[in-house]
Amino acid sequence: MEETGRKRSPRQPGPASRDQLIIARWKALSCPAVGTRELSVIQSELGKRFGGAVGSPASIARILADAGADLRHPEVIEFDALWRAEQMRKAPHAAEADEPALEESLTLMQAEDFIRELEKRRLDDAPAEVQGIRSIAIKARETAQSHARRKTLGLLQKAEQQEIAEWLGVWIKTPGLFKDWLDLRKRSPEFRKKFLTEPL
Repeated sequence: MEETGRKRSPRQPGPASRDQLIIARWKALSCPAVGTRELSVIQSELGKRFGGAVGSPASIARILADAGADLRHPEVIEFDALWRAEQMRKAPHAAEADEPALEESLTLMQAEDFIRELEKRRLDDAPAEVQGIRSIAIKARETAQSHARRKTLGLLQKAEQQEIAEWLGVWIKTPGLFKDWLDLRKRSPEFRKKFLTEPL
């Protein structure tokens, strides 16, 4: 029996319950293939149930892929990049512990897609908006540097975050040259030794 007069603290949603909700909502949509629409619906449901802890589209997509979903990869990548950029734009001065955009670190592949999306916006948007796009990149670089300092990350993960910070630094300074620079960087012996000998 419970002691009288003692209040029970509310249960916090753990990873298991969150994952179960994601999978249940996907099954309710009856859509084997997952893209922007499905991820948006699931994010909305997570927001209603758990508040601000909705998770990135990429993290939701990984859970669904493990559950057997087919991913429309171009949509997932673009939606994830846009979501991260929007999170950074909405909370540019938030503390790391509170900022949704900082809850997960990017992989090298995600970082490349993210920078590609920034470059697309830089070329498509009005000149007045370019500074805002650059600010997003600066914030993302600071985020990668912050993740690289985390003691909980392994050596490969830290190196990956340092690499991403370098990529963003190059794009910030010379966005028009970034694509060619990255191609050369990925072909370099240093990069191949550091990252291609381990699963990313």
